[in-house]
Amino acid sequence: MTEQKDLNQYCGNFLFPHIFKLFRISIQPGRILTAFLAVGLIFIAGWLMDFSKTVVASGKLTQRQLRTSTLTGSVTWPTELHCFVNNPERTENFIKIYKDRGEKQGVFKVWSNFCLVNFNQAIVSLLQLKLDNVTTAISGCILSFIWLLKYHTVYGVIFLLISFAIFSVAGGAICRGAALHFSKGEKIGIRPSIKFALRKFLPLFFAPTAPVMLVAILGLVIIFVLGLVTNIPWIGELVLALFFVIILFAGLVMSFTVIEAVAGVNLMFGAIAYDNSDTFDAISKSFNYVYSKPWRLGFYTLLAAVYGAISYLFVRFFAFVLLIISRWFLQLGIFTHSSKAEQLDKLVAIWPRPEFFNFLGNGIDISRNLTESIAAFIVYLEILFIAGLVISFAISFYFSAGSVIYCLLRNKVDNIALEDVFIEAEQIIVPENAGQSEQSNQTENNEETE
Repeated sequence: MTEQKDLNQYCGNFLFPHIFKLFRISIQPGRILTAFLAVGLIFIAGWLMDFSKTVVASGKLTQRQLRTSTLTGSVTWPTELHCFVNNPERTENFIKIYKDRGEKQGVFKVWSNFCLVNFNQAIVSLLQLKLDNVTTAISGCILSFIWLLKYHTVYGVIFLLISFAIFSVAGGAICRGAALHFSKGEKIGIRPSIKFALRKFLPLFFAPTAPVMLVAILGLVIIFVLGLVTNIPWIGELVLALFFVIILFAGLVMSFTVIEAVAGVNLMFGAIAYDNSDTFDAISKSFNYVYSKPWRLGFYTLLAAVYGAISYLFVRFFAFVLLIISRWFLQLGIFTHSSKAEQLDKLVAIWPRPEFFNFLGNGIDISRNLTESIAAFIVYLEILFIAGLVISFAISFYFSAGSVIYCLLRNKVDNIALEDVFIEAEQIIVPENAGQSEQSNQTENNEETE
C-alpha cells in the first residue's frame, strides 16, 4: 500500500505511469492460471477437431525452415495457409497441385503455429522499432483468420465460437481481478473472478461481437444484395448508380464500427469489470472513450504494448534459462546413447535442445524403444506446460492492460476516481481495524453498563 501511495503522489495529473503496474498485476498466479485454463481448453478443442486433417501441405520444408524461410516466390510454401498469406491468387493452384501428392495436416496445428510465429516476430520487431515487420506480422495473423473462414468455413466457425466463448469467460475473470487489484489493491482468487465472468457472460460475449454482426448485416444485406442486382443487364448498373449513396453511407458506418471494434474491444471488457455494465452500456462507453480521447488511447496502448513486449520477453527468457540450465546439468550425467539410434545421445532422443522461441525444440524423427517413447512424451507434456504458462502471461497482460487503460480513460473523460470500482455484496472490503474497533466499542459499552 505504501508503494501505491508513493506512485499516486508521483503521478499527480499524469496517468501514464500507472501502465507500469501491469506486470505486477498480470503476473498474479490467479490470473495466470485462469489464462492457462483457457489456453488448455482451446488446445484440447483444437486437438480433438484436428482428427480430421484437411489442410494441404507440400511437405517440402522442415519445422526449422518453416520458421526461418522468407517464403519468397522461389520457395515452395509449406502449407496452403502460407501460400494464402504470401500469394493468395495462387492458393487454389497450390491446393490442386498438392492435394493428392502432398500431406494433410490439422487446421488448428497449422493455424496456431503460424499465429505464434507471427506473434513472436511482432514482439521482437516492435522492440527493434521495425514497424513494417510489426505490420506484416499483424496482417499475417488477420489474413490467417480470413483463410480459416474461407477455406475451412465449418471448422473455422465452430472453433472460433468455442474459443471466443472460452476467452469471454477467462478475459472477464482476468479483467475483474485486475480492476480490483489496480483500484482497491485487493487480490481476489480464481473462484470469485470466474463467478463474476460467468454471471456477466452474455455482455462479455455479445459486446465485442455486436460490432462484427453489424458490419456483417450491413455488408450482406445492403452492399452484397446491390452487388447481385448489378448483374442484371442494363437495369443493374442503373440501380447501382441510384443507390450508390446508400452504399457509401453503409461503408461509412462500417468503417466507424470496425475502428471502434479494433480499438475498443478491450475497453468493453474493462467496462464490464469496472462498472458491471450490460452489453449496450459497454459498447457505448467504449465508443465514447475511443472517439473522445483517441490520441490518449493510442498513447496508452502503445506504451502498454512496448512494456508488455519487454515483460513477455523477460518471462520467456526466465523460462528459457530454466530449461537450458536444467538440461545442461542433466546432460553432464548422461553418457549413454539411444538404444535405437546409437549415433544420438539418449538425452537428445528424450529431450531435444530447447530454443528461445521454441521450447519444445526441433524434434528428430528417430525410432525409440518403448521406455524412451514414454519418457519423451512425458517430457514433451511438461515442457508444453511451461510454454503454456508463458503464453498465459501474455494473455493475462493483454486483458489486464485493457482494464487499466479503461480506468485511466474513464478518469479523464468522465472524471471518475481511479479507486471507483463496482463491488459485489460479498466482496465489500472491511477495514483491517474494523474488528478491533468493534471490540473496543463493545468493551466500553460493557464498562458503562457496569
